[in-house]
Amino acid sequence: MQYILASSNGMPRTRTLSDDTVLERAISVFWQNGYAGTSLRHLTKATGLSTAALYHRFIDKDGLFVEALRRYADDGLVERLARLSASDAPLGAIRDFLDELIAVSLADPRHRGCLLVNTALDGATMSRAARDLVRARFGEVEAFFAERLERAVNSEMLDPTTDIAATATALLGTVFAIRVMARLDPAPRRLRALADHAMAGLPKPRKIKSKGSRR
Repeated sequence: MQYILASSNGMPRTRTLSDDTVLERAISVFWQNGYAGTSLRHLTKATGLSTAALYHRFIDKDGLFVEALRRYADDGLVERLARLSASDAPLGAIRDFLDELIAVSLADPRHRGCLLVNTALDGATMSRAARDLVRARFGEVEAFFAERLERAVNSEMLDPTTDIAATATALLGTVFAIRVMARLDPAPRRLRALADHAMAGLPKPRKIKSKGSRR
């Protein structure tokens, strides 16, 4: 797609620039500054788009933010959830999800955390579309946890009385905790402790005493 790009001398210039490139650059800006802290000037400088081109393609800042969020979530969640959902080890898949989350968090030298989590915690006013997108993507993660937990219960890996919905929500809370802690204090030991605690707290099957056992 052709965009009108801003230039240093104020003269507009036309160049083919893909939406992928624009969104990648916008993600970096929103991720670093947050929604409220990102101005149109930040976006035009980072993307190379003129204000007119940005408005023509994305309507406004919020429109670009929603598309950037969607791309970020697609890149970070779609492949991972599909791959881990195909695992034959339901509890192992949950553990792998948390371990991969920790690895991704520790790999970021700027400790920016997760754009989705940051947005959920951001008190800035933004569109319903942005809020709904964040809610839906976290819903996908929670559903992944619930499906793995249900499979674990059916395979007698967890107690049959396990409250699957509540446990899935608690695991989602662990995701938030890992991502927030990674921004504030990215110590590998502390992040792994969060994952260890979450996994250790899953209700294991109760051992049934034999009739001949002593009390």
